[in-house]
Amino acid sequence: MATYTIRDATPSDLPQIRAINIHYILNTVLTFRQTPSPPSTIQAKYNDIKAHHLPYLVAIDTSLKHKNDDEDDSDLVLGYAYLSPYRGEMLSYASTVELTLFIHPDHQSKSIGSKLLASILQAAESVLHRGFEFGGMDDETATKVVAGENGLGVSVRNVLAVMAVDTDGPDEGDKLRRWYLERGFVERGRLKRIGFKSGRW
Repeated sequence: MATYTIRDATPSDLPQIRAINIHYILNTVLTFRQTPSPPSTIQAKYNDIKAHHLPYLVAIDTSLKHKNDDEDDSDLVLGYAYLSPYRGEMLSYASTVELTLFIHPDHQSKSIGSKLLASILQAAESVLHRGFEFGGMDDETATKVVAGENGLGVSVRNVLAVMAVDTDGPDEGDKLRRWYLERGFVERGRLKRIGFKSGRW
């Protein structure tokens, strides 16, 4: 039986995170990306989350190692979760973040997602989100304005779990919605026919 722990993601985890992400892009409608992200995009997202002082976590198998491209052993990533700015270009939304959480397809239904979610929500309670926007009357005077008193950031008050409903999935897509509701999330609405993937709205 696999033993796992949850820790902060590191740059060495990104190739495995990307592999998990590619699985969901190519095989599901749970992400509306249609083409795999290049490694530089995954790295840029990681850097952006860290620049905002938001959590980025991985669940790793402590009994197995994964061979990286450079032949170094690294922890086997079973899943990942992070919080990212919601409408990040507008300072007024700094206290609201959006959750991303994916589990390796070979390790679903093992409570890893539940523990990752609990860990990311706990981490959200102690961070100050350094949301920012650029402002100024012209390009010469434009400056970076950071949220919070003295630009130290603001507490996270809202975590959004935006999800696609996969009508071909378990319970016609309702299983994931119920999973979030059972963990304290509240459904605030549904946007219909706004994303098109794999020949379906």
